[in-house]
Amino acid sequence: MILATHGIVQSSGAFDTSYQAVLNYATSLGYTLPSTTQRVKQNKLVVDLKAAGIWQKLDTFAMFATDGNSNYALIDWKKLSLYTSVNSPTFTTNGGFAGNGTSSYIDTNFNPSIGTNNYTLNDASRFAWVDNIGANNQIDGTNTIRNTMSINNATSAGRINQDTTAQNIAVNFLGNGFKAINRISNTSCVFFNNTTRTDTTSVSVIVSNATQWILRQASNYGNSRIRFYAMGSSLVSQNTDFYNAVNTYMTTI
Repeated sequence: MILATHGIVQSSGAFDTSYQAVLNYATSLGYTLPSTTQRVKQNKLVVDLKAAGIWQKLDTFAMFATDGNSNYALIDWKKLSLYTSVNSPTFTTNGGFAGNGTSSYIDTNFNPSIGTNNYTLNDASRFAWVDNIGANNQIDGTNTIRNTMSINNATSAGRINQDTTAQNIAVNFLGNGFKAINRISNTSCVFFNNTTRTDTTSVSVIVSNATQWILRQASNYGNSRIRFYAMGSSLVSQNTDFYNAVNTYMTTI
């Protein structure tokens, strides 16, 4: 059954309250909502993440792959606020945002050092879905080198709440798909390339007082395409569930 409520089409009577809040927020800003079919899929994604205990552990979540407009794609579903598109990264319907490798990026406007967050010094994670990988392989970063991920076949430069010290071993982050970096203790991190796990060692130092950027770290920019992004507490035990939920959405839109 399809119901129309305040201009928002709902399937089977009602959506999950968290997803309905996203639609209401977008409507209040005059943004173009996703298609009726896609709203059902996005609602299922939220329901699946909640069922797996993932949604509750996230601080920020944005689904760039949508057939809503580019403004809708920049909504933070957790905070009901907006990411900022800087220097016009290219938006593709159902694809997400791609950088130009020289100046464009997205600011999440989320600074994990401010307020009370799931993302903490020794219990933290960042996630992205990456495709159309370009020559400039930056996934995310800040105005320092402390928090960064990039696409590489042998990189030890992925950092989370540390200083300039790299990981003790290299991680293969090549290929399209789900990328994750988790800090699980003062000395231990876990990376996932889709569901392939790599455990590394590095020492945590500080939760950087800066907003997290996507497709940029300091003066380094990416030109791959990012389809979703999230940050929260460590989700090592739930990585497969997270991957499966997002992959199901990505493969059906």
